[in-house]
Amino acid sequence: MQNKISLFGAVSTGIGMIIATSCFIPLASGASTVGITFIIALILVCMVNMMAAGSIAELNALMPNLTGGLAQYTLVGLGPFVTIVVMVGGYIISNVFAAPAEGAMFANVMANFIGGDIPTSVYSVALTMVLIFVNLRGMTMSALVQTAIASFMVISLFLLGLIGALGLGTGIEVEQAPVLSFSPGDIFPLMTTAFWLFIGSEFIVPLGKDMKNPKRNVPRAMLLSLAIMGIIQCVMVLGFSHYTPWAAVGADDSPHLLYATALLGEPGRWWMIFAALFAAVSTQNSIICSVAEICCGMAKIRLLPAIFQKKNKYGAPYLIIWLLGIATILIETTDISSGEAITFLILCSSLFWMVTYIICHVNVIILRRKMAQAPRSFKMPLFPLFQAIGIVATTYMIYYISTDPDERMLIFKLTFALFLGIGIWALYWVRYHLHLPIFRHIPLPQVMAMENPAYYLTRHPEEIHPKN
Repeated sequence: MQNKISLFGAVSTGIGMIIATSCFIPLASGASTVGITFIIALILVCMVNMMAAGSIAELNALMPNLTGGLAQYTLVGLGPFVTIVVMVGGYIISNVFAAPAEGAMFANVMANFIGGDIPTSVYSVALTMVLIFVNLRGMTMSALVQTAIASFMVISLFLLGLIGALGLGTGIEVEQAPVLSFSPGDIFPLMTTAFWLFIGSEFIVPLGKDMKNPKRNVPRAMLLSLAIMGIIQCVMVLGFSHYTPWAAVGADDSPHLLYATALLGEPGRWWMIFAALFAAVSTQNSIICSVAEICCGMAKIRLLPAIFQKKNKYGAPYLIIWLLGIATILIETTDISSGEAITFLILCSSLFWMVTYIICHVNVIILRRKMAQAPRSFKMPLFPLFQAIGIVATTYMIYYISTDPDERMLIFKLTFALFLGIGIWALYWVRYHLHLPIFRHIPLPQVMAMENPAYYLTRHPEEIHPKN
């Protein structure tokens, strides 16, 4: 009998998806702007994303064990057009920005590790090419390896943060004001900066079918993952305040290495180098795997062309692996190793991700009203209060996607153009390929049945995709 995933294993997976080396840039940026009061923004965003996690857990409780996850929830709630736009933008395009950000962080660590005059883009492109080859061969990291890397990274960050927060480092403590601003006008806009530190807990949902007591443990694992990461990030900010000048940690392209070196000298630097290298490789590999899985799931229910389901002799979905890999390499060759460039990629990715969280809340509101009597093993309390707060708070973060007005407008223009392009393609695909009404929801029993390959074999195409 196969061993079931425990609550600890699910939490480890969730933390592994949340934590990433690119998180150091926004963490250092936010802390250097207002000092330790950045912790207020961290706590607020952690709570807002817990609300999103709760809504996702409720959708999963209504429609458990669906491989497509949010795609199928949105099909039932808002119909195929919104589903395609949200999934392609929120999870595929967002990861096209996230993967190069991780590659750039890997490159910065390698440049620090090896030294010399080798361009940083050489390291990031080399990593991406290796991971493309590995995934095309069907060789993905085992859950055990991913959990081990995540555990090492989490323990490392917590210990390094705690040592710094308590002033126990071997380095020289800096004399500086711990607080740079108490102003809500300075702190609240930094919620957008903090958002990147708390995304990914929803990847626990697909584990539900293999978990012990998933009705209880899926929502618990999501919330615990976010809470643990919140504690770690807050402790790291306190550590920054004691051992790194605010201006220096905010301007450095590798703030984690700067902090670890200031805290413990060369041992701290080497400790962080190994932790960051393993985490960067694991995270970028996870991005490739998760995007491939999302595309396969959407192609399975006809929301993407069937070719995205095709696999090579090793069982790897080669087309999406190549497409994501090439897009990542093209961005990496522009030499995006600076903190400003990485931040831009992170903020673009964050905006797409924020839209998906808003849609999750909207789905819960719609389905609570449409299917009030349907059984759910988990419900968000105080409906629709938390959904309303989540939507308003996330919209606020979108508005303040950057504290720099020029960068904010550039992000808005870029994401609008991408959403517009996705929308035009989705409109064509839904109307002229699927022959479905644009916004009419698909009945829940039909969406549930789409999980079974027999659904497509036993029905005439007109039954699957009715024209009216």
